Amino acid sequence: MIYLPKRAVFIHIPRTGGHSIKNAMAKSCIGQNIPMVVSTIPTFIKQFERVQIHQTASTLRGYIREWNDIYRFAVHRPMDERMESIIKWVEHLKEQGFHEQEYVSDEIKEFVGRDDYKEWIRENWKEHTTKFFTEGVYGEDLGVEVYNFEDLGSRWHEICDKCNIPRCELPKLNGT
Repeated sequence: MIYLPKRAVFIHIPRTGGHSIKNAMAKSCIGQNIPMVVSTIPTFIKQFERVQIHQTASTLRGYIREWNDIYRFAVHRPMDERMESIIKWVEHLKEQGFHEQEYVSDEIKEFVGRDDYKEWIRENWKEHTTKFFTEGVYGEDLGVEVYNFEDLGSRWHEICDKCNIPRCELPKLNGT
């Protein structure tokens, strides 16, 4: 989630280029007197549940008072591509031994250390569709503009303009 008060909110759907978007927006806004709230809080840290990295629009609408007055956007990537991406990411973490490090939370250790992680991801992520993140609890339209993942690079300057931030380049980070 990125919240630019009085400007925009980005609903970060997992594995859709969100870290690239956060990086670009931060570079664009820092030093420009553009306040922003950038969440990198993973979902397992419950005391910061309201500002988790992958928060739904329906939750964000509940505490962003100016919801109807700001630009709201997200990025869609087909579910099969997103699942394949998360599987590759977990495999990368396993290869690096990330889940064996002392500083890693028990939740991440358990998730990355699972033998059945592929099946677990497919079973537990199947409901986390683009609509899950961008529509209301009962499917109502919350005014979130959804961009296709494959068009993100070519439409990035349009997004910057709609967010009322200086145009910048969109890096490609975490490419899986």
